[in-house]
Amino acid sequence: MLLHNRSGETYPVSFLALQPYDIQHQMHDWEKGFDWSIYFSQRGIEVYKMVICGNAVIQGAISLEGKEDHVWVHLIESIPPQRKEFSGVGLHLLAFACKRSNELGLGGAVALQSKIKPRLIHYYTSIVGASHFGGGLIIIDETVAKRLIMLYFS
Repeated sequence: MLLHNRSGETYPVSFLALQPYDIQHQMHDWEKGFDWSIYFSQRGIEVYKMVICGNAVIQGAISLEGKEDHVWVHLIESIPPQRKEFSGVGLHLLAFACKRSNELGLGGAVALQSKIKPRLIHYYTSIVGASHFGGGLIIIDETVAKRLIMLYFS
């Protein structure tokens, strides 16, 4: 459930396959350095959008791939701040990655390469509960994954 910033109401979310037309029509003002289209043609990579149930506006997107013992997050992004109406988008995206890891038999383990920004590293370690192994490498272990899945998918 995402929390609406002004009303305080909560809304359930759905994860759906991200489509090329989504990028053209809804993500034109998202981070310019991220190219979501490259993931559509790569074998084994799953690309999802997160929407409020009953609403087509993309709140966040994630590209992930099952590896030998974890899910690797290639790209993760929230709706741009000027259009952001809900809190918890990033946590939901990460919880979804943990859920997919669990579904793939990988115990919920997730890894990603973060931008090396102190505020972002602090978010992953303090808010999410992940570990930072230097150079922006972020790991979510099984214990943290179980907590995220329970909080956001129960």
